[in-house]
Amino acid sequence: MKHWFLILLIVPMTWAAPKKPQLPPAFDPPGQLFRMAPMPQSSRSIVVPLSKSIHLAFDTELCRIHTVWKGGPLKMYGPSYHGGKRPFICQPNGEKLWGNMPFTSWHPSNSSGLMEIQEEPQTHIRYIGIRTEGGRVVFAYELLSHLGETIPIKETVHCEGDVVVRHFVVGPRKSQLFFNAHQEFGQQIDLGVPNATAIKRKSDILLSVIRGKSAKFEGFGAGHIGFTKEIFTEEGTTQGNPTRFVKGAYANSTITVNAGAKPTFFEVVTMVAPDTKQARQKAKNWKAKPTKVAPKKPILLHANPRARRSFVLSPYYKTEAFALPVKMNLLVTGMDWLAKDKLAVCTYGGEVWIVEGATGPVGKMKFRRFARGMNEPMGVLVKDGKIHLGNKAEITRLSDTDKDGAADLFECINRDWDYTGSYNSFSYGPVLDKNGNFVVANAGHAGRWSARHMGWALRIKPGSAKAEAFASGFREPNGIGTFGPDKEIFVTDNQGAWIGACKLNHVKDGGFYGHPASKPAPKELYAGRKTFTPPAVWFPYKLARSSSGLCEIKDDRFGPFKGQLLVGDFQNAIVTRVQLEKVGGEWQGAVWPFLKGFQSGVNRLVMGTDGHLYVGGCKTVAWAANAPFSQGLERVKFSGNIPFEVKTVRAMPDGFELTFTKPVDPKAAGDAAGYDVWQYKYKYHKNYGSPEFDHDGKKDSFTVIDVKSATVSEDGLKVRLRLGGWKAGYVTAVRGLDARSASGEKLWHDTFYYTLNRIPQ
Repeated sequence: MKHWFLILLIVPMTWAAPKKPQLPPAFDPPGQLFRMAPMPQSSRSIVVPLSKSIHLAFDTELCRIHTVWKGGPLKMYGPSYHGGKRPFICQPNGEKLWGNMPFTSWHPSNSSGLMEIQEEPQTHIRYIGIRTEGGRVVFAYELLSHLGETIPIKETVHCEGDVVVRHFVVGPRKSQLFFNAHQEFGQQIDLGVPNATAIKRKSDILLSVIRGKSAKFEGFGAGHIGFTKEIFTEEGTTQGNPTRFVKGAYANSTITVNAGAKPTFFEVVTMVAPDTKQARQKAKNWKAKPTKVAPKKPILLHANPRARRSFVLSPYYKTEAFALPVKMNLLVTGMDWLAKDKLAVCTYGGEVWIVEGATGPVGKMKFRRFARGMNEPMGVLVKDGKIHLGNKAEITRLSDTDKDGAADLFECINRDWDYTGSYNSFSYGPVLDKNGNFVVANAGHAGRWSARHMGWALRIKPGSAKAEAFASGFREPNGIGTFGPDKEIFVTDNQGAWIGACKLNHVKDGGFYGHPASKPAPKELYAGRKTFTPPAVWFPYKLARSSSGLCEIKDDRFGPFKGQLLVGDFQNAIVTRVQLEKVGGEWQGAVWPFLKGFQSGVNRLVMGTDGHLYVGGCKTVAWAANAPFSQGLERVKFSGNIPFEVKTVRAMPDGFELTFTKPVDPKAAGDAAGYDVWQYKYKYHKNYGSPEFDHDGKKDSFTVIDVKSATVSEDGLKVRLRLGGWKAGYVTAVRGLDARSASGEKLWHDTFYYTLNRIPQ
């Protein structure tokens, strides 16, 4: 009899976590004239689609064209474009035709040897902005000559077939200038054609033809060169970008622009040919062909008659949702009033819309697209009738000079900070301080010490190219605003590494708010500090998980809370109420819930001239929110029905004085047993967030505070709580479940959280 045995071998196995499929890139629609975006060659790139197949990328740091490619439009990555957190460096999409080395193209002296050029600090050239004219993009910058004169330069780009044409206007100047039209690895060759130069590369010929009487080819700078090339990558935004040392024989086509009392005009026409023979033929036979550019069509959308209603339900405040058109993607990141009934809104995707009739009936509003192609702006400010955006890489001023309803001039107001290209490298604001200076708050999250001004608040005087770094320690300050008659600056910050919970900071000179900040902070402090400037308010994690925009209530038409702040929370899609007071010369105060149920993650708040609150929201795959829709814009009106609520809280030497919106029932409100008070604090460490700790340092715990007495004032509007065993430096929660109004109403919100930094003497 045969016996069969089945032997099972148990072999331990390790399974690699399946990789998430990479989301496909996004693309700008046909007809869009430009896009500001980070690319491997430069974080401050502007991409111009010259035709359906030819695309050009301009480096605004060095004022040079770094890439021209043939193929599809720019591959756009990042949460605001393709939906994922990574990758977020945008990529060219096709075959590279040509591009200059990482050096400034313009020079006030003839330095044809690039070895000398790379050692020079790039302070003699400054990017001014761009303009769109006749369907084309004009780059504007200025050159500081060796005589100390500032020379404006405009460079207009377009193409005719596969031929790239750069038209230059150089301002009046007393000195001769030199322009490196091309800087390529290769060998110079003589085509024997006037006003033409060519560089023989590995597999083709790069050909240039110059047109213009006041400019001529000086010749070639040639020889061998070696330099270190920085490549912007996702990992490099936090660890330092990789560099590559490249060397070889190079050719440098130099154009001389003579001194002149009037502006000089010339063009550089660039083509690629497979060999010398065809290059010579192209140089001889090429003639300009007039190109037709489709006229710009202003986009004006009407209200959507099928728009959903608001989900915010309250007997005290009525909320109505704007009837956003179906074709809009209004991921709100900034709002300000352009006129009494015109609301300017900027979006995460880089658009700016004007809501016309914003204070009127929602069904009659119109939505006009004012601009697009911006770099993920996180704030909009209207100053002197002009829209100013807090783009990631700069403050940009937008103007409609041709009065067609859309912006055509995009001026760089200030960019005095380093931009790594990280999807978290946001610049929040700008706002205006009491002296009329711009103030922005830059994110320090996902930064590195060597990237200047990350995690800093910057003060910028009007017309200045320099920024004053005056406070530091911000992680993700997704809310900046002013408060009070002195327009003091406040920012919200989000829980994370070094930030125990979301908070509201009063930003003052020299303040450090917890998160390691980059230059000019000392490098040794990037590993962390022992102390930080305490916030005016800590938001309990159960209430707010991603604090966002804020605004001050300046009008009695919004109910009984004039002089207080409203602060949004993105993740919970709510608005909270904050009341501040100064104790010992420093701000501290209390926070309450206020309204919940908004259509999208609450991101920006602004009060209207009509006394109503306007709430802008957004939600993406990467930015999750407890809300149903990806976009939202809602208006909140006071119903006239005053809620029974603790209106204000004053810290006293031995407790709190509570002021109510309505007289209280003296028996219920005067019973000390009807109040619960407890204290906790957050730990300052480099870990992500913090649990709550009691007086003894016990984790996930709180200390119960003794309520000794509750005394009601004669008018019934105030209750004096005397406490025992409380300490400064803790969040103090107060719950009044049993408090009633004289007519028997319960509190609208029975609990508040007071950040007790100091106890009054």
